[in-house]
Amino acid sequence: MADLQQIVGAILRDLAKARFSADLYSRSIARYYENDYLLRKFPVPRADVEEVEIDLKFSIAGVPESEVNNESQEANAAVLFERSVERLVATFLDLARARNEADETFRETWWKYLTKGFNSSALRIDMRQKVLRYFIESYTHMIDDDGNFDAGLALAELERPFRWAMEQYAKDIYSQSEEAEVEMKQALRALIQPIVGDKGIADAVQAMAKPIKTIWHGNSDARIEIMVEGGQLSQLSEAAISSVKIKAVVRNMVWTEVKVGERTTRHVLTSE
Repeated sequence: MADLQQIVGAILRDLAKARFSADLYSRSIARYYENDYLLRKFPVPRADVEEVEIDLKFSIAGVPESEVNNESQEANAAVLFERSVERLVATFLDLARARNEADETFRETWWKYLTKGFNSSALRIDMRQKVLRYFIESYTHMIDDDGNFDAGLALAELERPFRWAMEQYAKDIYSQSEEAEVEMKQALRALIQPIVGDKGIADAVQAMAKPIKTIWHGNSDARIEIMVEGGQLSQLSEAAISSVKIKAVVRNMVWTEVKVGERTTRHVLTSE
């Protein structure tokens, strides 16, 4: 007995493997074309699978409850993180505005080091991205197997993603030397820590605990067990046989060199 997802996955995997085998063969015969005076004038043949359509016949043998679906669990957690980060960033900026009005030192320090104010849309977007990335990359340390969320751990390190976002808008003078950069980071840390330590931020982080627990405990899934062997299907009535049409496109990928910095490049896979 196999699951429907296993059968469909195997079909798609074998299509990719078929293309791989065909490319290996093309590579082998390319040597003969290169070394033969006449064949050298002809293009090397290469199979190109653009589209495949398969009508899969099967019978449903059962739909048992499965273990926790980790992929679904992670997807639901990511949605929760995204919504929570919206609240966190909005709370952070509201607190920054309040401190800006009440604390002249805060205001002077901000503008001494940064080119963007807390009302900047670009800064707000970068804060959301950096804080969301922080939760997605660190959640395995914050949430145990039973779904208990360690809000204290999350708060202890929350200063970093906010600072990372702000550092992107540091004035040029503070990125031209190591000493000036250290000074800038220390000053921003001193600005951010009191805000992150505010009760409003703590409440926003702690509010994540209950829905995370729900995700971890209410994330059951179901499997579709099927029969696909011809001998088994031939003994069943037509009403007991189901079908699914699989239409697959084989997309070719090539390695491309991409510039990611003034002197840095990396190779990435892109569509051919």
